[in-house]
Amino acid sequence: MKEIYLGLDLCRKNIQISYFREDRQEPESIYQLNNTETYQLPNVMFYSKEEKKWYVGNSVSTIRFQKDGVIVEDVMGNIDSEEHVVIEGGSYTYEALLLILLKTHVEEFLARSEEYCLCGLTVTLEAYHPRVYEVLGRLREELGLPEDSFYIMSHENAFFQYVMNQDEKLHTNSVAMFEYGHEGMEYYRIDKKHQGNTKIFYLSRLDMKKELPYTMLFQDVEELDKYFAEIARVKMKETYISTVYLTGPGFNDKWIEESTRVLCDGRRVFMGQNIYTKGACYHAKRGAYEAERDCVLCTEGSIPFDIGVSIGDTEGRSQFYPIAIGGREWYNMKGKVTLYLDDTNRIDMVYRDKVTKEMQKEIIEIHGLPKRPPKTTKLSLEVELYDEKMGAIVIRDVGFGKIYPTTNKIYRKEFSIGQ
Repeated sequence: MKEIYLGLDLCRKNIQISYFREDRQEPESIYQLNNTETYQLPNVMFYSKEEKKWYVGNSVSTIRFQKDGVIVEDVMGNIDSEEHVVIEGGSYTYEALLLILLKTHVEEFLARSEEYCLCGLTVTLEAYHPRVYEVLGRLREELGLPEDSFYIMSHENAFFQYVMNQDEKLHTNSVAMFEYGHEGMEYYRIDKKHQGNTKIFYLSRLDMKKELPYTMLFQDVEELDKYFAEIARVKMKETYISTVYLTGPGFNDKWIEESTRVLCDGRRVFMGQNIYTKGACYHAKRGAYEAERDCVLCTEGSIPFDIGVSIGDTEGRSQFYPIAIGGREWYNMKGKVTLYLDDTNRIDMVYRDKVTKEMQKEIIEIHGLPKRPPKTTKLSLEVELYDEKMGAIVIRDVGFGKIYPTTNKIYRKEFSIGQ
């Protein structure tokens, strides 16, 4: 069977899907039914009582008038609700409905061609949500994907992945993006700096919703064009920008005239509604751009350091052994290793800055374990982050087979990020 990779952009009102076939060099996006101008598939579901079947996205607009059933809307918006949706005796939480929605989308796409096998899936989200994250974990399990073939990332990361997979000439210098969404405008910029042989990419985001709310689109569009042109003029003077991307439902050719002239002055400008989903798709197919390259991505929500342990070798030198690799979203900062202690109860934890390469060490002493010969005290070390500011090292006594059974003791050492 041929390999296929998917990138999903999951937002509150819609989902976008891109796919990467092994015989193609670039990802393609799924159009809305009978409308090739948009890739946004609405987050709406319909249960046909006659067929005992769920319909999702585009097909709902037609089938809801042809068959007797129940329509369910705003699944993402109700994800925190404790209410249940009752359909023909069945009771569904909104988490269960979201899982059905996503799984049906994927399975319907895969059913179009039996010769393709899903080999990777990356989902990008507007913002982290614990319940959505859990649902996506169950989606991976139901699709039968291994953990290393599934990833959840932020919109910022998806934008970065998209940009870095374009022609190198387009990101010779800084790259900018304006997103005009339903809540207003946001501005993103990727700046590149060199530190030795390492390339550091800084991705910043500026909230401009108050300056340019979505409601302006329904007022005087000529005034909107002039106002945005002034903002663009200021932003373009801050640094040299090679390329500008425009995305979001607020952008269209009907009003960006003067602002287009400002943006196109000495730089390339692209408008597209599927940047995030394509960025996720590049990641699913090719892996993270920064992986196996001497470069680091720094964003507001990413962790700027690796977490690991210092282990001495036979010649008395200390070597850093990573548990969790930094430079990614905090909710993706996880890892687990097994460690065998010599005649000591100390563990040397190391936090290594990905940019400066500086290391901060911390000694954790393990108390209460029985006395055992060297190399027979087996511990598991796991990194666990609670949010962007706090995390913990979780240490468990695993034991050493039947000879030295586990004590089931668990030690937790919390740490603060950025302190």
